[in-house]
Amino acid sequence: MENSKFTIMGVGGAGCRVIGTLRGMSAAEHVRLAAADTDRSGLESAGLEPQNCLLAGEMWRGGRGCGGSVTDGKVAFGRARTEIANMISGSSMLLVVAGLGGGTASGGIPVVLSEALRLHIPSVVLVTLPFSHEGNLRRRQAVQTLDEDIHNVADAVIAMPNDLLFSVLPSTAPLAEAFKMADEQVARTVLALSELLCAGNLLNADFSSFSSLLKRRKSRCSLGVGISRTEDGSRRPEIAFEQMLSSPLLGGSSRLAEADAVIFSLLGGPELAIGDVQAVFSLAERYVRPETVLLTSASTAPEWKGMLQFSAVAIKFDRQEEIATSPQSASGSRRKAETGDLFGPAAVEQPVLPFDSVSKGIMESTQKVVWNGEDLDIPTYIRRNAVIDNGRPVRKK
Repeated sequence: MENSKFTIMGVGGAGCRVIGTLRGMSAAEHVRLAAADTDRSGLESAGLEPQNCLLAGEMWRGGRGCGGSVTDGKVAFGRARTEIANMISGSSMLLVVAGLGGGTASGGIPVVLSEALRLHIPSVVLVTLPFSHEGNLRRRQAVQTLDEDIHNVADAVIAMPNDLLFSVLPSTAPLAEAFKMADEQVARTVLALSELLCAGNLLNADFSSFSSLLKRRKSRCSLGVGISRTEDGSRRPEIAFEQMLSSPLLGGSSRLAEADAVIFSLLGGPELAIGDVQAVFSLAERYVRPETVLLTSASTAPEWKGMLQFSAVAIKFDRQEEIATSPQSASGSRRKAETGDLFGPAAVEQPVLPFDSVSKGIMESTQKVVWNGEDLDIPTYIRRNAVIDNGRPVRKK
């Protein structure tokens, strides 16, 4: 298996933490890892070589982050388009992972996706949504970015609420441990997705099926990951499946039953038998409805020797219709309908700005600022008798 052209990029603090977790997994050695952040300490958590890291807006932000400002995130990443293009250039596919709600990821991901689009690189986005206790502002900011800036550009989007952590973990669970567990779950799912999209040497869910399922569809997802090892003996498939069901980011087996679509991925070493594949998938299919859309993948690779990982992404669509291709194109169509053809007569008259002369008030008696015989306190269009073009044709007398 050779996934060296598959790039996984973490954007923002949460994304960089996931990349740092992936870096410690031997199974991730065959994918290209990259990280981008406006916060120096967040970027360092990825633990990557400098050539695979981007501190966006360093000269402007000084490595101190965006303070939750989406605009600052967009500007910081917009100034680093060349560096972003160099980082992802040559990729056969790009998978972006991040936590939405803050300024860096919400502002930066659309810029990264636009560069991938320009370079004709297919893109998949996996993002987490803020906890409900983080406030409406962060959640509204995350949802707006997802609906308006990400769905319109990415080939496929997986969005997952962080609140799923609370549905399984006890209230006494240490917060740091909970986030570490979540990062590991997301990292393993990202790895499973990369194998699903690139390998699939036993069962293969191709990218066209994957992207057509998730392209421009508003959805909320949950994910589960289960791992078993050789010492588990003949119960390896059952143990991997049971662990998947109890994953904190799945939210219980009911998520599979309620899902409109489910993506199942099985990863194992060269010793993986067809009986193991049949056993784990037959268990999984008992929990989904007959009408649920299923995508399945099973892969083997030397680095998975002695291990079996079973992953599930349960997808619930908010609505069945597709999201508009882009708000810009939609507004452009409306404008054309209102104003007529570009070279034809406009139905709406262009307004004229109120360029009226205003008194200097208490500054009337101050010394004039004169340059080349012109009073610079008088607006230029008045000093030079400029004609204001209001868009109307000039009639000859």
